[in-house]
Amino acid sequence: MPESDTTPVLTARDLVAGYLPGIHILNGMSVDVFAGEVRCVLGPNGTGKSTLLKVLYGFLPTLSGEMRLGAASLRDVAPHRMGALGITYLPQRPSLFPYLTVEVNMRLGTWSFRRNRALARQRIERAYTQFPVLSERRRQAAGTLSGGQQRQLEIARALLTDPKVMLIDEPTASIEPRIAAQIYRLIDGLARDEGKAILLVDQNVTGALSIADYVYVMRTGSLLEEGRRGDFTGDVERLVSRWLYTR
Repeated sequence: MPESDTTPVLTARDLVAGYLPGIHILNGMSVDVFAGEVRCVLGPNGTGKSTLLKVLYGFLPTLSGEMRLGAASLRDVAPHRMGALGITYLPQRPSLFPYLTVEVNMRLGTWSFRRNRALARQRIERAYTQFPVLSERRRQAAGTLSGGQQRQLEIARALLTDPKVMLIDEPTASIEPRIAAQIYRLIDGLARDEGKAILLVDQNVTGALSIADYVYVMRTGSLLEEGRRGDFTGDVERLVSRWLYTR
């Protein structure tokens, strides 16, 4: 989807943020996220990729800069309000309740509209249709699922609120390549088929580039380079070397 044909669903400009006084993890980072696109943030460990998502979701306040969902400012919006605005966040670390069943984990995903039982059931059944492996294991403890199945459950649960924007951190970390490829295809389909605006943080350069519409490369909290996917095709090893050693 060309940038000129639409406006960003989510915009961030010149974000500065950190965890300790005087130490900035983000140093003027800017991104745009469009409906129907997967935009990837790449870069080595410690560059601030995950911090960017935490700032966008309100877990970490900005020291300066602006974030907007459409025309509405997201500065000072608490994380528990993000779902109602249409933003969901999938952290890198598991966010499931491992001793509860798949079904209960799914029901917890409908908490914000739990009083509308018909809608909750409709959304859950739709998720089971989309993720049949979860339907087969709905009475199984979530912690006993494989890593790939747990990631599918996290994505399915996030989709129950029908978000506009999905912030996804390292979706295939510690997952075998065959299952990782399935997860990338799933994320790609969420953008192409359902029109989700997806901002994906990743260290799996090959996997991320296979579905990215647009790429941001971070280094030391700021933007090193950006461009459409075609700008980054070619020798991945050479690209990564350039990102790591460019001063």
